[in-house]
Amino acid sequence: KNQIFFDLIAFYLKNRISWWRILLFSDNRMRLREELEARGLLYQYTDEKFFDLYEKWGEKFYCGYDPTADSLHLGHFLTFMAAVNFMKRGNTFVMLIWGATGMIGDPTGKSEARAFLWLDQLRHNQEAITKQVSQILENLKKLTGKDFQFKVVNNYDFYKDLSVFEWYRTVGKYITLNTMLSKESVKKRLENTESGISYTEFSYMLLQGNDFVHLYENEGVKLQIWGSDQRGNMVTGTEMLRKKTEGELESYVMTLPLMMDSTGKKFWKSEWNAIWLDQEKNSPYFVYQYFVNTADADVEKFLRAFTLLEISEIEAIVSQHVQQPELRYGQRQLANYVIQTLFGKEAAQQAEKISEFLFGERDKMELLSAFSTDELQALARETGDCRVQEDEIRILELLVLAWVCESNGDAKKLIPQGAISVNEQLVSDIGQKFSRSDAVNWVLLIRKGKKNYKIAQF
Repeated sequence: KNQIFFDLIAFYLKNRISWWRILLFSDNRMRLREELEARGLLYQYTDEKFFDLYEKWGEKFYCGYDPTADSLHLGHFLTFMAAVNFMKRGNTFVMLIWGATGMIGDPTGKSEARAFLWLDQLRHNQEAITKQVSQILENLKKLTGKDFQFKVVNNYDFYKDLSVFEWYRTVGKYITLNTMLSKESVKKRLENTESGISYTEFSYMLLQGNDFVHLYENEGVKLQIWGSDQRGNMVTGTEMLRKKTEGELESYVMTLPLMMDSTGKKFWKSEWNAIWLDQEKNSPYFVYQYFVNTADADVEKFLRAFTLLEISEIEAIVSQHVQQPELRYGQRQLANYVIQTLFGKEAAQQAEKISEFLFGERDKMELLSAFSTDELQALARETGDCRVQEDEIRILELLVLAWVCESNGDAKKLIPQGAISVNEQLVSDIGQKFSRSDAVNWVLLIRKGKKNYKIAQF
């Protein structure tokens, strides 16, 4: 403790940092580079000087997002958490919305050109993403007690009034055609003899490179962070800045590794599509289940990358998990923290309750009776539901109404087989009726087989 105290005193005298900042951030026991490596968030960098620079607080860095949708997805969450590890040290995240470049489309990783989006859609998407990031940072503040500083900049705003002649004079002259042709994203598209690459997409790297120059000159941004697939576009920016200033200014690039699960699949995709950070696109329960189903081999890696838990806390969770992996303790801790980060504490509690109801061993009717109205509606969204308009309904009609069976005939076949239960009571009579008085918390719980639930609401 004495050594830590004297280190802080020396640090203050050397860097002239105010005492309130030292007190605010003194719990960061690991240095930046050490923590990024420990969390699996560091892959490549252009110069190790930036580690010390961003350890001192008060610097700015940027990461860019295409506003091609009105929500970020879990693939973006990795770079976002890397940004959070810079922000928690008192640095400001400049979130660049690629409004201009979003109208063109990045050729990186694409075999064909993207469809163009119009300005009004891009602006709408920017507003939605900004609101989403603000809410996530507010959730993190509640979890950690820290303020996270960020600013939103749209590159459309600094390209919209730039003439083509000014573009060629101030941007185009700094990067050679040989450099552009050497980029992997360009070479792959040129190999595709059918689609090739348009001049519009070919010029994308110049736009992204100039983004960095503009942010350096106008916002004081010295560092770019993004996934390893963007490295070519990122170093174009540092090269452009170096040539424009004749090497007088120092700038940095840091890339993150591509996050794969233990099966070699991109961690952020479900069997259907990307998993969004928007409750309207996929529910907190859906995201919760994605992380609860994490393979044992990936639990520690994901806890390190997607939470701000101390490494010692993560090691303790993993140690407890491996003692009885069948209880999925590690996965549940991971899922709970991620949902609290993305959607808030209430959403995490709700997702846990629904998960316990559908897959746990506790009495279903006891759990159902304790659900709030919001929790019932959330459960109904996951199971599917129907509205019973009458005071009483026959079992055959109920099963068709709830889409458990396609017809009365199908229902008549299932019931004698012992496949249908209502409120966890086996139904054996095809003429049985249910009324409002049978409802628990104003609903009937219909089960087909062992795990196929539906909710009927009165």
